[in-house]
Amino acid sequence: MGENRRRDLFRHLIDDNADDYLAIVTCLSGTLVSDLSAADIAARIPGSPLSADIVEQRCRRLVEWGNLTATRPVGVNTDTDRDRFRVTVFGGRVHREATAVLTAHDGARDVAREVLGLIASDLDRLTDALRTARVDPDAVAGLVTSVFTHHRTFTDSIADFYAHLADVLARLELSRDDVGRLKTLLLEYVDLLDGDVTSHTPVIAARLGALIPRLDPLLAALPGPPVPDGTPVARPAGRARSDWEELAAWYAADAGPRQLREAAGQALGRLLGHTRRHLAPAGAGGSRRSDLLALAGRFAESSDAQAHRLFTAAFAAYPSRHLLLGPDEPDPRIGPGTSWWDADPVPVPVSLRERGDRSPRGHSARVPDPTADRRRIAALARADTDARRAAAAELAAAGDLNGATVSAAARELLLDRLAALLARHRTLDTAVRVHDSDLGLCLHAAPGPDTVVHGPDGDLTVHAVLLRATVVDSWQVSAQ
Repeated sequence: MGENRRRDLFRHLIDDNADDYLAIVTCLSGTLVSDLSAADIAARIPGSPLSADIVEQRCRRLVEWGNLTATRPVGVNTDTDRDRFRVTVFGGRVHREATAVLTAHDGARDVAREVLGLIASDLDRLTDALRTARVDPDAVAGLVTSVFTHHRTFTDSIADFYAHLADVLARLELSRDDVGRLKTLLLEYVDLLDGDVTSHTPVIAARLGALIPRLDPLLAALPGPPVPDGTPVARPAGRARSDWEELAAWYAADAGPRQLREAAGQALGRLLGHTRRHLAPAGAGGSRRSDLLALAGRFAESSDAQAHRLFTAAFAAYPSRHLLLGPDEPDPRIGPGTSWWDADPVPVPVSLRERGDRSPRGHSARVPDPTADRRRIAALARADTDARRAAAAELAAAGDLNGATVSAAARELLLDRLAALLARHRTLDTAVRVHDSDLGLCLHAAPGPDTVVHGPDGDLTVHAVLLRATVVDSWQVSAQ
């Protein structure tokens, strides 16, 4: 019965007066814990022709559906004063979701790839927080909420992206521009996404594997619900053991990452099928008579020089070029400088020569195996990781960075770690540090003289901050 009752919360979205209902709920949602009368609502709706009586009727219907609740202040005249209305909990939640859908833009949603690195960083900080002698419950709760919020953002954006991709690929006809955009989307963006997932998910899985055995002290350190009298409270994700087990299961190698790779492979196969079926011109029997008549008319109106240029543009008959990389030439003397006029003719299929039909015959070719591309991306990711580790080792070997001479890669890594440190500590009143357990690098910063780092293409000056780099034992951090 409760489920059927909550279905009524969506009735105002498909009603004939849906615009009125949305305007009323939007007006009431703009205030927090505030009751408004029908007259107040009518006055606050911008440019609304609704009278107070009509708003009263609409509000009554919303009360019946569960979107609003009606209240009457204590001690007022029940005959002359009317009810006041406010949004219910579920009514406000439905309105927020509906507004997000109604105002969303069409097209592919960008996948929040950057949150994978934030998840790994938050898990490191959570491990550090649990190792301290006195655990800060609020800090632990903030990190737990951050981990699950970032994971929800990533999975939701992934679902929206592949839903849009499947919707586009499900079209019966795709234009050449559509196929070009999809090719770029799949061959570049999806491969980039797969590379990020391949690079970050093993790190996240290792962090979660080390954290799962310590869930009992972690859950015990989280603050309790705000209502201690037994009233049911919907707590955020990460407050139960099952939440962490599901998170670890998603980042396992044969779960979420495998599903993303399979979805990318299926999308690529469907794109190739569309390319073969829908980009070929019309089949046998298609007439080009009107096109040829128009071309003949342009020839008739052209001078000799213009006619030669028109013929070259229309038929791509460039006399001094001979394209290779096609069928093997029987005569080895034929090269790129051989004119088509002097070269042997190229065999042309009968369907193309007689009917102008380029539709493919026979069975479709097999979808190419993307394993080589995946290996190439993985190799690039490993090379990038090795380069960053070499840069981290160079910074750690330098120690005190004031006056040190480092490579361009080490300087870029220093700027990246310095940005992370300043984002976490906006003021440097005392000595602070930030570490990257993957690279085994810890950057220390303290108030002091300027730090000048020399590089091959210039000097980097950090004013009023003394910087020092040390080594971090990443294996020890992962095991704890």
